[in-house]
Amino acid sequence: MRRALTAICAAVLLCSCAGMENRGLVEPELGPVEAAMAEMSLEDKLWQLFFVTPEAVSGWPAEKAVSEDFAAYAKKRPVGGVILFADNISSKEQVTAYVNDIKAAFATPVFVGVDEEGGLVSRLGSKGIITDNGDMRDIGDTGDSSAAAAVGERLGRELSEIGFNLDFAPVADTITNPANTEIGRRSFGVDPELVSRMAAAEVEAMQSGGVSAVLKHFPGHGSTSANSHKGISVSERTLDELRSADLKPFEAGIRTGADFVMVSHMSLPNVTGSETPCSLSPEIITGLLREELGYGGVVITDALNMGAVTSVYGAAEAAVAAFEAGADMLLMPESLPDAHDALLKAVEEGRVSEARVDESVRRILSAKERRGLL
Repeated sequence: MRRALTAICAAVLLCSCAGMENRGLVEPELGPVEAAMAEMSLEDKLWQLFFVTPEAVSGWPAEKAVSEDFAAYAKKRPVGGVILFADNISSKEQVTAYVNDIKAAFATPVFVGVDEEGGLVSRLGSKGIITDNGDMRDIGDTGDSSAAAAVGERLGRELSEIGFNLDFAPVADTITNPANTEIGRRSFGVDPELVSRMAAAEVEAMQSGGVSAVLKHFPGHGSTSANSHKGISVSERTLDELRSADLKPFEAGIRTGADFVMVSHMSLPNVTGSETPCSLSPEIITGLLREELGYGGVVITDALNMGAVTSVYGAAEAAVAAFEAGADMLLMPESLPDAHDALLKAVEEGRVSEARVDESVRRILSAKERRGLL
């Protein structure tokens, strides 16, 4: 009996093995993110780290339609995101066609974003293309977070209709210095608890409409007096002061699930021990944002062509420093080719690991998947 059972089992095993040989082993199906990464070369992955103007892709000034050069370079430079400014926009019909043509030019789905806060920073609302929601300070002065949610709902709906899938908003800075001019009325106000409620409400409503929100400008730009667009901007805030006020709106937005956090170029010598911009600081990005606040989404720098960076660093140096500090995406480096080549060289020389590149690309593609791009 035992010999008979053994023979039967052996026959079943033999048939099973033969069947596996005939059918082949079934590979586990990859999810959209891993499937996309499997198709990318190292250079393709590195291009995903950049969020740039269309002119940085094509090399031509003030584009308002996809040029032949843009279409050709989109195949060679498959960047992760493209940002439009006022010079790229003339009418709703024009920008809708342009945004959708940009998306069609890339093999890997691309973020197409815009600075649309309302009021002082309004690329579309100021032209009457979408609703201009006004200064966020006026929204904050209502004390009603549903007013901020209404802003987020309108932005998500109206930007989506055009084709945008990312908005560099909301401003999560709390004004702690009355002399602050860089943020001013772009902020919801001076009370960190109120700013927290407003920023979180706008994030939730905007992302419910399919548009990624970008909390900015971490760790809070409301305490400075100088303008980082023009040169170095220093804040004397301590870590305890940041925790008591500036960080609270970012914590609220992170809990709500913000896809992106933008890191500012302000310097915090009482926190980092130097005047290194926060956007290039491992203490700020990795230590404070990733580890202390537990943020797992996409970290993007503020524009790397701003004076606070370019007055001290070249494009290549700034790109590598920001990435080493923990940033995932690099916004508008002064030279896109130089920044990309510097990162490639850093990987080839072992200064940056390919696993670290994969980590950032995985976050970027995961955000795209959440917004239905993949």
